[in-house]
Amino acid sequence: MIFDLFALLNEKAFSHPSTITAALLNNDSLRLTVRGCGWWKDRPTYANGGAILSFSGISGGTLDIRALLDLEDDEALGNFEVTRSDDLDWARPTTFSLYCSQPLPEPLAVYDVVERWVERSHGVKAVHDFLHGSARLSTFLAYSNADFFMLATGPESLRTLLADELARQEVRHQFEPSGGYADSRYLVRLAENTWFFCESATLEPT
Repeated sequence: MIFDLFALLNEKAFSHPSTITAALLNNDSLRLTVRGCGWWKDRPTYANGGAILSFSGISGGTLDIRALLDLEDDEALGNFEVTRSDDLDWARPTTFSLYCSQPLPEPLAVYDVVERWVERSHGVKAVHDFLHGSARLSTFLAYSNADFFMLATGPESLRTLLADELARQEVRHQFEPSGGYADSRYLVRLAENTWFFCESATLEPT
């Protein structure tokens, strides 16, 4: 029997031990062979499960197969989680591009607004994925001192926060519509710094 991982993880709690014994990455699909606690069973024990985790339609993210296979402990899926991308603020479609027509009096306050929003959203992306020029703070500070520049892009929830902050600073700005697409249906986290979006996620006991 093949289980939908999202539904399964909402019904049963994942538990260790867990060890990845094999991995196969083919185009946009990933298959992981795992052994350990059969947490998906009605009566799981410490080490009574083997399964194949399959993910298809993979896009975006950070995936290092060698690092996953090199994990020697019995908690290889340390941050295992499958969530719907439409439940995550930071993963929703981009709806705007924000332009400023004067320098920012308090650029660090704007940076802080975006950073706090990412943290609250439990995002795997960073501030610089939304706030332009912010991969390096010194670059952002210089960038935000221009007379005209694009400040940010993002989903609607971020737009509201930025509009409030720029109004507080009395900065002239304008929003332009910027249509975007949502990331794929599921966000999968396998381990620290290992995550991706996919269209389907299943578990097949072996």
